[in-house]
Amino acid sequence: MRRGGALASGLVRNQELLDHAKPYWNYEDIGVFFLVLVLLGSVLRFLVRLHLLQRSELTDPSFGLQFAVVASLSVALYLVLKIRHHQPVLQPLGWVWPRTAHIVIALLGGLFLASGVALYLNFRSQSQPPLGVVELLVLGFVLGPVLEESFFRGCLLPLLAKTIGNPAAVILTALLFALLHQPSNLAHWVSFTATGVAYGWIRVASRSTTAGALMHATYNLVLFLSDTF
Repeated sequence: MRRGGALASGLVRNQELLDHAKPYWNYEDIGVFFLVLVLLGSVLRFLVRLHLLQRSELTDPSFGLQFAVVASLSVALYLVLKIRHHQPVLQPLGWVWPRTAHIVIALLGGLFLASGVALYLNFRSQSQPPLGVVELLVLGFVLGPVLEESFFRGCLLPLLAKTIGNPAAVILTALLFALLHQPSNLAHWVSFTATGVAYGWIRVASRSTTAGALMHATYNLVLFLSDTF
């Protein structure tokens, strides 16, 4: 009797996990988030006109401005989903701890990706934009992966997968991810798209955005170390 009850309980928990994995949001929510992004850009340009912000900050933002923008957009994504749907946000976005195997794959994947991209960019005589240690730790290792993985792999990928399937969703989100970083040449397009595909694959395979963020953060750290040393 206990065994049957335990089995039923386990099936209920598994069903709850599957239900949490299904996106309850829609493309309208994506549009609202992009509206927030546009409004934020308008606010920054207005601050420039009032001489409260240097015009150069729009093309070469300081660490403080990058921190403020990334943090604001992270909060905005959370609030858009929370206010519009009144449901939990973090777990449905995939912020759950993955299995140990996926953690290992994410860490090793980030290491090998960064090594491969560093060799590729060196072969093409290209380089990544320089980052300071503080910028790396705060933006490249924590906030950047959190925002980008929350939106691209946590929010957008599952929604696209319902429409066009997982493989096409992974590729499309990788291309949009590359576009976000405004690559200036083919080498950067290739590196951003390839890493975007890897983050999307680990997200689908593990059902965890955390795994993608771990791979993303490891990639940023290793690439920074390779450029430094």
